[in-house]
Amino acid sequence: MLGGRIEDVADRDLFMIDTKQTTAVPAPREEGEDEEAELTEELFGQLESKFQDGEAGEEELFVIDRGEKRPVWCDEDEGEREVELGDSNITKKLKIVDENKTLTGRQLEERLRNQYTKIHATPNWATKPKQQSALLASTGSLTQTSKTLPTKKLAVSRCKNLNFRKAANCVIKSLEFHPSATVGFVAGYSKSLDLFEVDGENNRHLHRQHFPNFPIDCARFTKSGGEEVILGSKRPHFYTFDLNKCTGTKMAGVRNKPSLHYKNFSLSSQYIGFQGQDGMFALFSAIDKQIVKCVTHRTRINCSMFVDEHHFVTGGQGGFLTYWDTRTWKPISDFQDEGALHCTAVGLSDRHLAVGSDSGVVNIYNRDELLQRSATPLRAVMNLTTSVGSVTFNSTGELLAISSKEVKQALRLVNLHSLHCVPNWPTGKTPLNYVNSVNFSPNSGYIGVGSSKGQALLYRLNHYPSF
Repeated sequence: MLGGRIEDVADRDLFMIDTKQTTAVPAPREEGEDEEAELTEELFGQLESKFQDGEAGEEELFVIDRGEKRPVWCDEDEGEREVELGDSNITKKLKIVDENKTLTGRQLEERLRNQYTKIHATPNWATKPKQQSALLASTGSLTQTSKTLPTKKLAVSRCKNLNFRKAANCVIKSLEFHPSATVGFVAGYSKSLDLFEVDGENNRHLHRQHFPNFPIDCARFTKSGGEEVILGSKRPHFYTFDLNKCTGTKMAGVRNKPSLHYKNFSLSSQYIGFQGQDGMFALFSAIDKQIVKCVTHRTRINCSMFVDEHHFVTGGQGGFLTYWDTRTWKPISDFQDEGALHCTAVGLSDRHLAVGSDSGVVNIYNRDELLQRSATPLRAVMNLTTSVGSVTFNSTGELLAISSKEVKQALRLVNLHSLHCVPNWPTGKTPLNYVNSVNFSPNSGYIGVGSSKGQALLYRLNHYPSF
């Protein structure tokens, strides 16, 4: 066929199919490819074989088992080290009654971790939000306690004072409970902020932070998880205390505003509002603590409160409450408190508005009436005879604590179901003295009262099962 033409070749002889199986010769590997192949086989070999055999499910193909978290490096000598708890004031706090003063390194590490957990709750950003089902979102009170607050008597038990381990020798101006951890603080004219573990029995002291030349008039946990405490005084500045770092930071006030003191303030998750003497209300950012806006009330401001993220209320001379919008920085309405010459305290719950006056009268309204010019109160509580210092609702909106610091024993609890004061507490023998601060725990299990004798009184409200 050589030399012939291709046209003369039969079609069946033009192509040939080789059916004989041959073994491919692998190409020579370069340096380092062997290690790479071994690593690939170790990581994906088992999964690949399952996939080829059809044994692996859809979920198995995308799950990597990372195993239990282990420290990257451990100091072997650290566990054998012995620490004397009495060597410094910091380690003294770790000592338990009637135990040896010496701990090993491992024991010290575990005790420090436990103390940190008790002081600092898990922040909001580290907690995965739980998605509430449509059923729970629509049930309302079905997810709450089924018991109704009794209208005749309230079961109250006396606990050890919150600050009995670190008693103060001055007025307690602020007492508040952490929104998520069983921790509370006490602050006042001692210029110190004291943190305690709240259990009603031991009330262990956790930390003390001193603020030189700063007698504390008001202190509150921030609304964004309670990771900070804002502290105010009759000074041209205020302080913040970081619970994670246990450090205090001095924050500058507004320049050229000598009449603006930082003695009283209210909080939202976005703003801190400080009350001035000449009707000025200065709003600072709750994040960076910088001035955002100053608005002016018609008269001197005696009380203020944030309604939600976009609205707040200021009250003062003349018995007017002004309702503001933070989006326009303009007042929406002026509410006239019935029969009041001066508004001295204001409180809000989901259903009610409470306004205290200098005459001792506390008017209770429906919350929706705040946007009206005037309204008739549901009830005027006249159990106090001097200027009302505070009106505080509990978490369920069933109880209202009203107090005055002008006379002794001036504290009453109002049952919002009956709109009458609780008859059996407090009694004439309850050692309240002059009441300067009142607060409920997050789930209303406790009520704390700060007195002028430096006592942070703690009482258990037995109707509510939890802290």
